[in-house]
Parts: sequence; C-alpha cells; structure tokens
Amino acid sequence: MTLLITVTGIVQGVGYRPFVARLAEACAISGFVRNIGGIVEIAASGEKEALDKFVQRLQTSWPEGAYILQIAVQETAAQTFSGFRIAPSQNRHIPQPPMLPPDLATCKTCLQEMESPSNRRYRYPLISCTACGPRYSIMETLPYDRDTTSMQDFSMCPACETEYTTQTRRRHAQTISCLDCGPQITLHQGNQCFSGETAITRANALLQQGCLLALKGIGGYQLACDPWNESAVNRLRALKGRERKPFAVMFRDLSVVQSYCQLLPAEETLLQSSARPILLLQKREHDAGDAPSFCAAVSSESRSIGAFLPYTGLHHMLLQAQKALVMTSCNKTGEPIITEDTQALAFGADAVLTHPRRIVTPLDDSVLQVNAGAQQMIRRSRGYVPLPLVVAPSTPHPIAALGGDLKACFCLMLQNYVYPSQYFGDLESYEIQRAFRRGMQHMQQLFNVHPAAVACDLHPGYYTTQYADALALPIYAYQHHHAHIASVMAEHRLSQCIGIALDGTGYGPDGTVWGCEGLLCRGSAYRRFAHLMPLPLVGGDQAMKDAQQVALCYLLDAGCTPDHERVPLLQAALQNRLGVHKTSSMGRLFDAVSSILQIKQYNSYEGECAIGLENAAWAAQRAQAAPYPLQLPFQETDDGTLLFDPQPMLLELYEAMRRTPQLQGALALGFHHAVADMVCRMAQFAAEESQETAVALSGGVYANRLLTEQIVTRLQQQKFTPYWNHVIPGNDSGLCLGQAWLCAQELEGGVSSCAWQCQVQ
Repeated sequence: MTLLITVTGIVQGVGYRPFVARLAEACAISGFVRNIGGIVEIAASGEKEALDKFVQRLQTSWPEGAYILQIAVQETAAQTFSGFRIAPSQNRHIPQPPMLPPDLATCKTCLQEMESPSNRRYRYPLISCTACGPRYSIMETLPYDRDTTSMQDFSMCPACETEYTTQTRRRHAQTISCLDCGPQITLHQGNQCFSGETAITRANALLQQGCLLALKGIGGYQLACDPWNESAVNRLRALKGRERKPFAVMFRDLSVVQSYCQLLPAEETLLQSSARPILLLQKREHDAGDAPSFCAAVSSESRSIGAFLPYTGLHHMLLQAQKALVMTSCNKTGEPIITEDTQALAFGADAVLTHPRRIVTPLDDSVLQVNAGAQQMIRRSRGYVPLPLVVAPSTPHPIAALGGDLKACFCLMLQNYVYPSQYFGDLESYEIQRAFRRGMQHMQQLFNVHPAAVACDLHPGYYTTQYADALALPIYAYQHHHAHIASVMAEHRLSQCIGIALDGTGYGPDGTVWGCEGLLCRGSAYRRFAHLMPLPLVGGDQAMKDAQQVALCYLLDAGCTPDHERVPLLQAALQNRLGVHKTSSMGRLFDAVSSILQIKQYNSYEGECAIGLENAAWAAQRAQAAPYPLQLPFQETDDGTLLFDPQPMLLELYEAMRRTPQLQGALALGFHHAVADMVCRMAQFAAEESQETAVALSGGVYANRLLTEQIVTRLQQQKFTPYWNHVIPGNDSGLCLGQAWLCAQELEGGVSSCAWQCQVQ
C-alpha cells in the first residue's frame, strides 16, 4: 500500500523531516518526506501493518519544538520506492495556513558540545541544531530550507555536510555550521579587530572594566554593561536617551536569578522556556552577606527586575565570566532596534561584537509577567512570533489588521489563523513607520496572504488609519476599547461577554477620549453601558506625560483651586475652552492620583506615574496598612448608562494628603480598592440586564498586578468568570487581534450592532 500523508502545524525548522525519516526506516517504510509551502508531505509505502504502526507513531510523538495540528492520511495508487529519503522542498501553493517556528534558545545538548574540548564545535558561539537556533529572524521565504534563509551565504564544510546528510542530530539542520564554515565572531574596538576566542576574551575584559558592548543577538543588536557599575549604566542611559525606565538584566543561570528575585514555579517554567522571554520578577530584599544589589541606575524605583536567561551560545560565553549583565536593545529610545553592522559600529558603544549572519526580520526581546496566577504577555516578539493564534470563526476572506499607533503590531488573518507581527514601538518615528510597512510586506510575502479587507482603529489621526486608506481595500474601523475586549474574546473563544476596558487613550465615536469603559459585547457589536464621567483636560499628547497638569485640571473642574503657579494659565484655558478635550481615561486618573499623592508628577516613560502609584500601594499592603476607605460614586443616567464620578474621590485624596501626608501608602491602596469595586459594580449592573457571567478584562491598566489580582478575586467571589489576555498583550499591541476578529465576525454575518442594541434595550 501507499499512503499520502500531509502534516500541518509547526513542522518546519524543528527537525521534523529527519524525525519522519528515522521513524520510516524503523518501521520498514519506503518513500519520501518533503516540505511544501509551510507543511510537510509524506509518501509512505509498505505492508498495512507497518503503515498502521507508522501513522500511529506520527500521531503520538514528534520532535521537541514541533506542534502537530492535523495529520491527513489518504490511500493512493501503490508505488515502489528505493528506501526512504528526504526529498527536495517545493514552493507550491497550499490551501492550509502555514505555521512557522519562532527563534529557539540554544538547547542543552548544543551547550554541552560548545563546552566540551573534545567536540569540534568547542567554543563556537553560533552553535545550533534541528532543535534550536535562529528561525523566523533569518527566514526570507517558504519553505524553510537553508537556501531560503540568510544561512545561504555560508557553504557547508565537508564535516558539516556529512552531518547534514547522515543519521546525526543535525540531519537536515538548516542552520548547521561550525568554526570552519559558519559565520565567525569578531570584535571591533576603534581601529582594531579581533576574532575567535580573542574576541570573546577581550569583550569580557571590556565589560569588567565598565565599558559598553554592542553585540549581535538573534533579532538585532543589543547593548550590554556591568549592572554593578553605576557609571557604565548611566553612560548606557545617555547613549540610548533613556532617562529612567528600568533596564532588563540577563542572568548567568537560574540560581543567580534566585539570589536577586523571588520566583514562583510558573515563573521558573517561563524563564527556562525555549522562547527565553524577559520576565518581570519581584525583587528579593538583600541582607548583609547576600549577593550585592545592582547599582541604583538599573531599576532603582521599581519593585521588579526584568530578568531573562541567555538564549544564544554567545550570551552563554559572555556570562561565564560575569553573573549578570544589563542587556537592552541597541537603538535610540523611540527608534527601531539596529540590525545592520554599519549602524552598530557607528552607534557609540566602546566595542562591537558581531558576526556576518544577516538578520532578515528584526525582533526585540519578548516581555511577560505572571499576573493573578496566569501568564500575561506585555510585549510579544522574539521566541513567539510568528506563531499564530487559532480562533473562531474561520473566514475565507484574508484580513490585515493594523492595530494602533502605540506599541504598534499588525496581524494577518487567514482562515481561522491569526498571525500577529513582532513589536515595532510607537509610530511617531518615521523609521518605525518604515519598519512597520516593511514588516507587513515581508509577512504577506512569507505567508502568501493577499488581504481582501483591512481593519484599523477609529481614530482618524492615527498613522495606521492613514496607512489603511493607502492600501485601497475595504476598510473596517473599530472603536479602540471594543477592539481591546474583542482581543480577549478571540483568545478565549467567547461569543459574548461583559467587557471592562481600563486603558489610557482611545478615540470615542462621541468625539471624547475614552479609557474606562463597560461594554456589553456580542459578535461584532457592542453597547457602552458604563464609563467614567468625562473630565476636561488641557493639552494634547503632552498631557499624557504631565501628571501634575492632569491633576490640576481635574481639581479645578471639581471646584478646588490649589495654590500652584500653573493654576492661572490652566484656569484661563479651561474657561475659554482652549486646547481642552474631555476624557474618561483610567490611565489619566492614575496619573492624577499619583500627582495628588506626591508620588510622581511626570511620565518620563509610559506608565511611570501609574507604576509609582502601584508600588506605593503594594508597599502599604505589604506593611499590612489598612486601605483608606474610598469609593467612586455612580449614578444611572436617563439612557440607562452607569456613570462613575471621580471628582469627590479626587477632592478627598487631596484633602487627606494635605492633612496627613503620612497616609500616602494607605491612600494609594485605597484608590486601588476603589477602582476594583467600580469594576465589580459595572459587572453586576451589566449582569442584571444581560444575565451574562463572562467578564473580559483588557487595556494597558491591567498590567498593574495589584489591581488585576484584586479585580479577578472579587469577580470570582461574586460568581463571575473573568478572562484576560494571556498569549497576546492586553495593551495596544493586542488591538490588531481584536480588530481582525471583529472584522471576521462582520464579514461572516455576525450580529449587527443595530439589531443587538434593539434587543438589549
């Protein structure tokens, strides 16, 4: 008998064809296996009993890194083959959406070889095999083969070619290379150039001397320095133009992480996963005799450390000489990560550690945390992209969804697969806009997706909205916070829910800035049933940074006149409606409270004031301080909307802080409790009308762990089932998923907004 077998899932770049060949030979099967597009095709001939055993083992086992979605088996005309071989790949169009592997951290076996003096890859920093190494970052087109990646620039030596073609662990490993034939490491310091082991030794010496090192990672250049050297870290801040935002730290191994951070079992698992993300971990308090704390310039005010483990052989070799390194992307703040050697050499580091393997797709490091007992994605990039999300419903219309302008990400939807792009940054910069467009073009070409529709944000001034216009496709625009909630619905396969978005800024169809929204959602439709009372705010984008200005505007509108030099100008602007817009933003409310409590007055990076407020509340809770009793009063309007008024609470905070400033922590904690109470009241109000118990939580504010844990616990106590983003960011990077899902719902005949509003009213 002969069977034609197609395997879909993550089956390219993970050693799946060698695995199939070994299995066929063990089962006495003849035929071939090959890559086609993004899938694997197998022709298998043999006796029925042998074929049954072969198919059964295909269905129950696969190599590390692979993920099988479907195995389709079809009997065809009997054929005779001479043995079993790995046949040349074909770039033939296939109807199934492809699944491609992300970049994988160097595996333990490769590290053992790299550290073994008897191995021919001893001290080779770019070591890899079928189970590890760069994948998406070097891929130019499908199918995944050496000549479709940037490894085509390097010819295999006879020893590597033998391993590639015979029964070894590197059989058909497309990134196979060694000290004789692969890309080699060089260190550039001024006019000097060092190679091989000398380059590594000198790089380590420079780091120990307090120098700044640029090194070529998987998805782009990184900047490294000694985390105990204040001068080096401050120089790094000046070079990047990064005033206060904490730096991530790469640790030698898990034991060193444990000496600086508190670790939950789920956090250990994430740290050691093949994605090797940056994980936000609680700092461990140091007693005398413990490991010395990092210098204050690394992350002085944060209660967390962005910790991650080495994920390339080069990282491991550098960290053999030091326990930890500050490790951050090589770019100016607000610009794309550098991938070109010439840019890195000109950037301004003391030395550049590089190699000639080209980076096709730039990828920043991914960032996660564990929040309310579950994984929460903050930034999705290296190690996760281009893995798709499988959603419902399926649509025959390919969709491009462009997200928003902050923390920009787009996604492509093909059938029921959604492919989110890597993180790009904020689209204020022309260079990031250009990287965004290039990324879109590359992913469309790679996945052979030709969008029939484009989804975007409702904001007419967004770059992404203007880009949607330029694509000359049918446009489907969605309200910002509706897309946030839809991203949770897509991820958890909810067809309807109560949605509560807590966020910074989103354009509302009423012309105001939304940001604290209760939405009843079904299919592609929503109804806004609750929100914060819109308050007048002076200033545009600058107001998002100036927490003191936000607080003064809110207090003035509430009838309080603080004794401050900025008050007369703000009063005049408010009275004359000059540069004033109304906002129901929860992000701005956090800023105002941070300012009133004298915690932070300005956001030098996004969310700084809110993080400071959370830290003050967390410290009070840890000290077992009673939360100051606060609440957000509400009223039901004539149209059946629940309206929460923050003004009385802001006035109470202002007066309490004036009378007893030592209550700062209790006031911060009380504010968090008041917001959690408000969210639960919203859910109760919506449930009375709709009988719904599923509550979707999304928006950038939910990165606040203290608040999210409070909300999740209270909702569960009240018999609601809360859902929030786990594998896609809940901040603006996740908007594209919500937009694509809403567009698919609408294209496939989801519930219309008008019909549903009539029903619920």
